[in-house]
Amino acid sequence: MDPANVRWTENEYALNEYVSKYINSFPNIIKITEGFLGKQEIDSISSSMVIRVHSLYSQQRVIAESRKGKLFSIPIKLKTLKFVPTGGSCPINGPILQHPMTLQEILSNYHLPVTIHSSKALSFKEKGDEKSEDQRLPELLLKETYEEKFLLGHPIDKGKIFTKEPIMVPMYMKELRLVVAFGFTNNNVKTWNSICQWLTRLVENEGDMSQVTFEEIYLLEKKNISSEEPQYSTIEPIYIDINELGMEQQRNQTPINKSTPSERPIPRNQSNACSWNQVPQEVPNVTTPIINMTDVPKDLRSLTINQMCECLNLLNMNQYAAAFKGAQVDGQFLYELDHEIMKSCLGMNDLHVVKLIKFRDGWRPNLQNQ
Repeated sequence: MDPANVRWTENEYALNEYVSKYINSFPNIIKITEGFLGKQEIDSISSSMVIRVHSLYSQQRVIAESRKGKLFSIPIKLKTLKFVPTGGSCPINGPILQHPMTLQEILSNYHLPVTIHSSKALSFKEKGDEKSEDQRLPELLLKETYEEKFLLGHPIDKGKIFTKEPIMVPMYMKELRLVVAFGFTNNNVKTWNSICQWLTRLVENEGDMSQVTFEEIYLLEKKNISSEEPQYSTIEPIYIDINELGMEQQRNQTPINKSTPSERPIPRNQSNACSWNQVPQEVPNVTTPIINMTDVPKDLRSLTINQMCECLNLLNMNQYAAAFKGAQVDGQFLYELDHEIMKSCLGMNDLHVVKLIKFRDGWRPNLQNQ
């Protein structure tokens, strides 16, 4: 199908105008007359692109705010990441086991707002920006949900429709303009209808549109959001890449306190007794069972989940081993937990919380006289 032989509407439409007028006639074919150059390549669409629009795709997303005020927009049905609700969260149907869950599970079981931690240490950076630096994905406050809308379709080029490469056009592309096809220039209605039916059969047979998902996570510009009536779906986002934060990344990313051990202050009466700016210069690679206190390294970040449970046994705190295994608490994740999380999520009493925090900071029980 040569676009030059297609009759296009004289009027150009913005996305909202197009959807309002033509949503009841989907699927149809559009041509972009004025493209959209986004902040990143992922959200740029060039002019002259021809698209067979399949439907209007709606996605439920949740706004998550970090302690530093960054706003993350995350799809609720995202399955690649799991989170642990923290203390103070209000469950919908009474107390439930607080183990790593998907966002959909959390939103089904907790009232908003709810604070969550990732079950693994994660970092993020702007997608496609080589100068962007890795930043930690911190504790997040799930604030509210909203609906993001996209045009879902397939590009057409040189008479070929790319059924295996669906395209999503987000509705925040306000500057984008398009025209709509309504026949051939020779007014051959029969041929036009035949081609439209042929395209529909191809999509039905080759493109499983029910399985199409949009799992991108992105940042929103907080300065552009009205506190009175936030319209997240109209704000151009900054797409990000999420990666698991390795130990080497943590050491390189975080400044090392170069004072000597005797000069280094020991935090007291703080829920975050071991903060990220205290990562040691060397992390031992522990792979052997923890049988005696002498087997326990000074820094616990390299311990596996089982080794953490072996440490609990040495501390006469084996009653918490099942909770640690259920929440997948390894040595690295242990440093993410504060006093309140240990009590509310792991069921520990105040004495044992203090004991574990001191153990995490380097204290070892004196067992000489035993």
